[in-house]
This record gives sequence, structure tokens and C-alpha cells, in this order.
Amino acid sequence: MPKHFKRGVKREHHFLKGLEKPLEEIAGIPGVKKVIPGRIYASDSRGFEIKVTRETQTGLKLVAKSDGSVQEVFLVVDKADRERVRVEIERISERWKRN
Repeated sequence: MPKHFKRGVKREHHFLKGLEKPLEEIAGIPGVKKVIPGRIYASDSRGFEIKVTRETQTGLKLVAKSDGSVQEVFLVVDKADRERVRVEIERISERWKRN
């Protein structure tokens, strides 16, 4: 694994508050090769939420929301595994909202 990766998650830049543990859990889903946090934007969001927004050429794009900020997260996932990974993220996202 390249030097900035730890437990399958790229750690070269910042995370939203409370996002590190869910990203490690996502990295542990079979079929997820890499988890790459992206840009952070200001927003008027409240609470915590992670959802799959779309498919990309290399995998899936997620959006994580946490009290006043939004962060893009990119997953590298083989085409054959994408739907299963999407369903798994949706299944466990309710637990993340409560924590």
C-alpha cells in the first residue's frame, strides 16, 4: 500500500469530524480497494450522514456530511462489486447516523 494509506484509507489530507472510523469500516468491505477522501466544502448541513451519490470510472463517489461541512469521498471498486458495495454502505449508514 502507498505510504499515505493506513487501514485502506488515504490519510494525506483532513477528514470531517467523525468520518475516520466509518471510512475504515468502508475500507473493510470486501471489494473496496482504496478509500480516498476528497475536497471539503462549507454547507448548512446538520448531523452526520454518508451516502453514495454516483458511479465513477474507477468505483463510487460518496458524500459525507457533518455539522456545517461536506466532503467528497472516492472509492476504488471493481465494476463487478459496485452494486454489492453500494448496498452494504446503505445498510450500515443508519448506524453511523446514530453514533
